[in-house]
Amino acid sequence: MLRLRLALPVVALIAGASLGLAASGAAAALPSIVGTWSGRLVAPAGSHVSSQHFTFVVDRGERAGTWRTSPTCGGKLRLKDISSGYHHYYRLGARGCAAPGIDCLKRSGAQMVDVFVANGGGPNISGQFRRIR
Repeated sequence: MLRLRLALPVVALIAGASLGLAASGAAAALPSIVGTWSGRLVAPAGSHVSSQHFTFVVDRGERAGTWRTSPTCGGKLRLKDISSGYHHYYRLGARGCAAPGIDCLKRSGAQMVDVFVANGGGPNISGQFRRIR
């Protein structure tokens, strides 16, 4: 009986450690969005919004980054939340050169999908991006 009482906590400890390792292994398997990505954001057909070249950098830890549409237009990204596989970033900075809003980033194989939702309404613009660094 004494052996059984000692064995149960050991079994529980081993099972808990195994579950913890499995969970951390699953988290490590999720695709990273860290890096420098480049592509075009394209408006839906018939929209008055034009497409634009867009480059963004997601910093290590995936909580912040930067964005740029031209050498004189850019700013910072700050993580708002993560849902449905998308990292939602506030697009900050760059008064007058781009509408503020939220970039919704999600990995799609080796590429990144970005859906930009402007604060002032209007059509969402989206695009696929490739990692350049």
